[in-house]
Amino acid sequence: MTERLAGPSMLGMVGDLSGPSLWRCLQPFSALEQRGYPAHWDFKDAPGIGLLAPRYDGIVLSRLAWPPDRRRLAEAWFSMLRRAGKLVVYDCDDDVFTSELSRRSLALGLADGKSYAELEAERLERVWALEQCDGVTVSTRRLATVVRGITDRPVVVVPNAIDLHWFRRVLRGAPRTLPVPTIGWSGGRRPDDDLATVAVAWGRLAARFPDVRFVVGGYLPPVIASHVPAERLVTVPWLPLDRYPAGIRDVDVACCSVADTPFNRSKSAIKAYEAAVAGAAVVATPTVYGGLVQHGVTGLLAETADEWEAALAGLLEHPARRAILARRLLRVVEREHSLEGELWRWPEAWQRIAEARRERRSVVA
Repeated sequence: MTERLAGPSMLGMVGDLSGPSLWRCLQPFSALEQRGYPAHWDFKDAPGIGLLAPRYDGIVLSRLAWPPDRRRLAEAWFSMLRRAGKLVVYDCDDDVFTSELSRRSLALGLADGKSYAELEAERLERVWALEQCDGVTVSTRRLATVVRGITDRPVVVVPNAIDLHWFRRVLRGAPRTLPVPTIGWSGGRRPDDDLATVAVAWGRLAARFPDVRFVVGGYLPPVIASHVPAERLVTVPWLPLDRYPAGIRDVDVACCSVADTPFNRSKSAIKAYEAAVAGAAVVATPTVYGGLVQHGVTGLLAETADEWEAALAGLLEHPARRAILARRLLRVVEREHSLEGELWRWPEAWQRIAEARRERRSVVA
């Protein structure tokens, strides 16, 4: 497989140590570098980043943008890269380009005190930054459709892939602490619609199965807290990025649930990948997860509260079936979604974008 790792040398630039940065830049670039491919990542404001960039054929901007008052600086930077002949690729794994995100951030209290107009101004700066690039890599086909409505440059789907070795190494260092059966969910702040039917089902299950505990990692959604007795909830705080897989070590059945909204449709199924590697069976919504979870074969799909309750109760009552579904989903993830097996997609995408740029320039010339 080594011979497939051919393409331009690239420097990935991130603005933070968030989950998207981990999946889309830190882990793939580190894995490529370990394999001997000329790729490296760093922070966009790291000391010496200006001296590092000229060593590479191109730059990957991982969800980066400049605030409106720094547009001139950004224009000068892009102009410098063009004069130097550098390939510039934008990468993202969420719809950060439409007004849906601004509305969502405001509704969820994620705006850091900014007004809707200020959030929209920042969104437009992301759109502008994307338009300056030679191409875009995204995590899903739905997101690719969104981005193709913004740019006429190549948009290449490079799906998220899980670093199995790292994930398992973290799990080995985090032994299980709950001896009772568990149902779990983990994630950040989100609309109640994502979990409304799950919350109702959890409340019913709490009454039916007195020994079961409900594990919530990261953000505790109010809709969950309102349906499940506090003494039955086990909350796992946000963990550092290098340890966050430990947060789902105690989950027997993972709930992967999103509402059928434009923003959610662009997301990927990484929560189900993580659950599978952690050994959990998965119950999920058809939205986002329907392409991964085959109902009754590798997991269960549910939408209504009744469907969630029936699916989860069945897995609690039949541990053997739960184990079978978990193993089957794990095999799919190992075969089709491991970072080691999918690593070639990154340099291939950069190569495609570079070739498209050469063709475009030859036509202009």
